[in-house]
Amino acid sequence: MVVFSKYYIGKMNSTWLSNDLLPPFGFTGFFGAVFLCIVTFYVFKKLSGDGNIPLRGILKSHSWIPIKITAKTWYCSVCESLLLNGIGVYCDCCGVCADSDCIRKADTSLKCKVIATSEQNFPHHWVKGNLPLGVNCKVCKEECSRDPGLVDFRCCWCQKTVHTECLARVEELCDFGAFKHMIVPPWCVHTVKRKGTLHKQILLKSVRDPQWERWTPLVVVANRKSGNGDGAALLSEFRKYLNPIQVIDLSERKPPVALQWCILLAPKPVTILIGGGDGTIAWVLTTSHKLDLDPEPPIAIIPLGTGNDLSRVLGWGAANSSDIDVEGLLRNVREARTVELDRWKVEVTSNRHLGLKLPSKIHFMYNYISIGVDAQVALNFHKTRDSIFYVYGSRLVNKLLYLCFGTQQAVTSDCKNLEKRLDLYLDGKRIDLPELESIVVLNISSWGAGVNLWGDGEVHNNQSYHDGIVEVVGIYSSFHIAQLQVGMSTPLRLGQAKVVEIFLKQKAPMQVDGEPWEQQPGKLKLSFVNRCPVLINQNGFE
Repeated sequence: MVVFSKYYIGKMNSTWLSNDLLPPFGFTGFFGAVFLCIVTFYVFKKLSGDGNIPLRGILKSHSWIPIKITAKTWYCSVCESLLLNGIGVYCDCCGVCADSDCIRKADTSLKCKVIATSEQNFPHHWVKGNLPLGVNCKVCKEECSRDPGLVDFRCCWCQKTVHTECLARVEELCDFGAFKHMIVPPWCVHTVKRKGTLHKQILLKSVRDPQWERWTPLVVVANRKSGNGDGAALLSEFRKYLNPIQVIDLSERKPPVALQWCILLAPKPVTILIGGGDGTIAWVLTTSHKLDLDPEPPIAIIPLGTGNDLSRVLGWGAANSSDIDVEGLLRNVREARTVELDRWKVEVTSNRHLGLKLPSKIHFMYNYISIGVDAQVALNFHKTRDSIFYVYGSRLVNKLLYLCFGTQQAVTSDCKNLEKRLDLYLDGKRIDLPELESIVVLNISSWGAGVNLWGDGEVHNNQSYHDGIVEVVGIYSSFHIAQLQVGMSTPLRLGQAKVVEIFLKQKAPMQVDGEPWEQQPGKLKLSFVNRCPVLINQNGFE
């Protein structure tokens, strides 16, 4: 940013601000104002971020995050004063709150959830006050927190709430509540400290079975930076209900860390709940395959992406609500049904480029693969999102960007006459192609944020995501895509196949499950690998 600033300030002083080359209509002043706004935004974001509040490492006492302004009132757990205008922090693991003056005292005097212990007779971990709205006492069934102030208690493991006067009538030991069979109790976790590093770290060494009936631990993975902050909110909410060690942030740790649970507990089944878009889901599924896990863990989905096509097909929804209903999600995961999803291998062999032989690449596909205009739109979007000028991200902004790039392609037609750039073979048979701007190979019945591209057909060529067959369709233009989005047109069905081969004569944009790149001339071969377990949300189809 410093180099960028010096460069443009120098240019403005030497060129744009000269009398001979000064643009009309005050353009220089406008550009300077825009540039200043961008610089100010990044400086403010850096200085006022969560870095001013101690965030929880495994060794720290609490996982402090800023309090959001809501309808409920918040009280400091140390001095019991009202936190006006929501100014303060709370621990997203145990629920303790603190104002800025009491954070250090809360860290030393109020214990947080423990992730590992040798004590099996596990008592309730009661946290005073700041209960959720509308909860009832476990003993007398009357509403809690009716009086103002830091009153009544909640156990941060079993989520039971009780009045202060009823606390003595509650059993001493915690039963971990309604979702006990998804929780890893602290006495089953064995951790070790990593030696020889600048920062102390805790590693998960082993996990043992608590011998609970139907115990299937749940591991939640998401990127806190995804979904316009929805990823961070999701991770925080699940830390309240599970052992915090079961909740993994993909911006800090990669999928193999989450899948380590499957290795430690094998052959005990583990369920993975993924918060993210199609790209994140494919990332975890591919990592699971490469680790050769046995059994391979079934996955459930919380949709945080822009398209969320696999989530739609499996009943987990098109988008997640900003108000996360953790108990509802846990019930849906508990009642979900396991099915199998085809896993496809995409072998990409490039021809020589500038006299050099490019290395072959292997990708894995679960949703769809495409070459042409839709991949070009996705590529333009990803380049924009990776730019330093992409300062605000949300689903609405992302969809508007897709719309803008789609409209641009309607004018420029960068992928016009795609049929001349490639040859398509389905199960070894060459397919004659009309004028097209895109070819899409489908494994599921949702494409482009919910379009059933293949459509309903006869019994012998219906679409399925676990039959070892893919569907191949053609798209005429970006305007054709817009018609498909609103149901005003149908695509060109090119056929079904078990093996798809594409010989690319010229470079073209390409994407696999929403991850785009520009592909040099070469050969692409799509073939069936195996099937992976996924969970269908049976309540999502009601």
